[in-house]
Amino acid sequence: MSDNDSNEWVTESESEAESEKLHFTAPPLLPIPVSIARPNDRLCDTCAELELTPQRFVVLPDNSDAKFDDDDDDDEDEDGDEGDDGDDNDDIESNNEIQLGLVEDVKKRSESCPLCRLVLKALSNGDVPDVEDGQAVSISLSWQTDGPEDHPQIRVLCPYARKENDEFIDVKGQNLFPEITLLANDAPTPSKSYFGRLIPDQIDFNMLRNWLAMCNAEHGDLCNQSKMLDHEIKDPAAEIPFFRLIDVVDNCIVVAPHNSRYVALSYVWGNIDASAILRLLKTNAQDLEKPGSLLEKEYHDKIPITIRDAMLAVRELHIRYLWTDSLCIIQDDNDEHGSKFDAISKMDLVYGAAYSTIIAASGIDANSGLPGVRPGTRDIIQPVEEIAPNFRLVFKTRSEDYIKSSMYYKRGWTFQEQSFATRTLTFVGGQVEYRCRKDDVGWREDCFTESQSKVKATDKHKKPNDIGDFEAFISTYTGLSLTFRSDIYNAFAGVSRYFKTGLQANLCHGIPDKFFDWFLTWTPLYSHTRRNDAPSWSWSGWNGECGSDIWDWYERNLTRARRAQHKRTWIIWYQRKAHDSEECIRIWTSKEDPTSPRGSEKRGGRVKDRFPFNCTQTTPTPRTLTGAPTYIEDAYHPTPGSGFLQFWTVSALFRLAEPTSRHEGQMPLNKYTRLGIFGGKGTEVGTIFIDPTWCKDNVTKTHEFIIVCEQRDKRVEDGHSPDEEPGWMYMAMLIEWHGDWAERVAVGLIKKRDLKQALGGGPVWKEIILG
Repeated sequence: MSDNDSNEWVTESESEAESEKLHFTAPPLLPIPVSIARPNDRLCDTCAELELTPQRFVVLPDNSDAKFDDDDDDDEDEDGDEGDDGDDNDDIESNNEIQLGLVEDVKKRSESCPLCRLVLKALSNGDVPDVEDGQAVSISLSWQTDGPEDHPQIRVLCPYARKENDEFIDVKGQNLFPEITLLANDAPTPSKSYFGRLIPDQIDFNMLRNWLAMCNAEHGDLCNQSKMLDHEIKDPAAEIPFFRLIDVVDNCIVVAPHNSRYVALSYVWGNIDASAILRLLKTNAQDLEKPGSLLEKEYHDKIPITIRDAMLAVRELHIRYLWTDSLCIIQDDNDEHGSKFDAISKMDLVYGAAYSTIIAASGIDANSGLPGVRPGTRDIIQPVEEIAPNFRLVFKTRSEDYIKSSMYYKRGWTFQEQSFATRTLTFVGGQVEYRCRKDDVGWREDCFTESQSKVKATDKHKKPNDIGDFEAFISTYTGLSLTFRSDIYNAFAGVSRYFKTGLQANLCHGIPDKFFDWFLTWTPLYSHTRRNDAPSWSWSGWNGECGSDIWDWYERNLTRARRAQHKRTWIIWYQRKAHDSEECIRIWTSKEDPTSPRGSEKRGGRVKDRFPFNCTQTTPTPRTLTGAPTYIEDAYHPTPGSGFLQFWTVSALFRLAEPTSRHEGQMPLNKYTRLGIFGGKGTEVGTIFIDPTWCKDNVTKTHEFIIVCEQRDKRVEDGHSPDEEPGWMYMAMLIEWHGDWAERVAVGLIKKRDLKQALGGGPVWKEIILG
């Protein structure tokens, strides 16, 4: 196809109409290379006892009349039965666990035994330890099935490596749930689905186009809408201002036409000097809009290899437009409300509206390219072994095996890009994997894929009602890295809009305003370090992954969690507008009655019925701050403030010391020090986990805690109501003062009945400024 012959490109409506008429045929299988067979190979005695045959890798339903596609169906076997009627199924189920022996013995046998060799490769690319933690490691196999329940399945052999105490080994680079199955070329059935497939040196784009066409025709409109958006974007140009695309036919930048179908690129920029590569700037924008401009040497040689490969891939997919940040956003338009800011704030729409997203997950920077797009760019050798003539087994890799070492999955920007994508073509592990909303398991190059069943009518876009999903977004994002800390909110802007539509909450410096009290209960999952460019009460003010357990209190039900706040929270939260201003802004106000005090709103319990002292003061005292730090601007909140909270709540003094109580449950992974919170008469009223470096000079001393809300310390038993079960405690935030304002140190739990044990005269109602 000529790059400049636009007449060969069909419109979106024509493509959809044509796909309905298509008869999907999977690309032909590659011939078996002669090099796979090793003349001196033979199964060792242990593996020979398994009596493996191609037929044992096929699942035949009990009532099936299907026959295996071989030449021995009419022969009488050793048991006197005629043909193969699936009796191997019983043997497999009765002998589910197969012992191969110690790793050191399997390694010795692997020199000539193809199955032992394949098992070692499947477990950890052959690097399986003989001994771990002083215990010998052994290998076993089990039979499982692969494929969806509504489709004919196949059998797979799953290898495991365990220590003498029966615990699985923990080795860096170990593959996740490895599977060994039959090579599709040797399948004895007409259907080859889910069997292993040989991968050519270069991507067969007929296969990728087949995946997209199958999805388009068989999944209906489900895969056209991102699960993170509340509507399908049918005309991206109408919803995304300043929207530009790369025209891969005319090789230039264009203002996006209406109703355009495009592919978005998600990749890692890496340590590349931005000035050395081609970017869309105010000075070259007009020139790059000329047809053929991206082929001119002065421009073409500066296009990063990953973007060049993506342009070629999109052209091969028979799609005309590509979106990528560096060439579709004017990079030096840095005005507060210019096109760059607007584009960054609309990343959810850009990726949610894309027909498909190319994910370059195997690269370390923009010049890594897309393996397989050009000849000689794949660097993998498929683990295939010949067990006997016309009988070969293959280890089926998973994209998850490569995620652990992939830089792509460690970056903050790429997190929201993949979250909003509808259909994805992920380049990882040397091959391409396709996923969509209907088929999240994935279609891969090394796994034979045929046409699947059509989507059910009930598969529609559902309104989110799982508070755990929103907690997970924050938790995952906090564990990712950013090149520039100033992007902490920019790289989360699209997800912020999802919180607004799905949770009906805006993010105030990363904390959902409607659930402000409860989302402040986050704790470090691993070691944390303080960042002084964002507030301490938010996850944005720290380096390291954090998490919360709201999902565990109300069985993930968002509706029940929202209603419960009336009983479990009481603070009226305000945010200071600026340090030199006395103005304070309500964090959240009830839509039902925006003028009502907190105590009579549907959200927020009545304070005077909760605490036995005067709690009537809730509005901030007018004051300014001097010497307080300035935080990264919260640009995506409708009424942004300084990041300093000003509010009234209960303050109490307690002493920190070695705990006297036993800890129930698992210790946190962050390896923080567990301390007891002690009140009057030496009573331990609660516990808290704190960074060991802070503990060195602060244990056995008295510290101030503020009571933020109620939270649970354990999960409710099945069938019981969370509101009727014991376990509700006060979330107490340990704070340190810096003159007129304080910072969070850690959060712990205090028994509600023991709040009165506070030192220094007991708990008091106090105004707090928290930065």
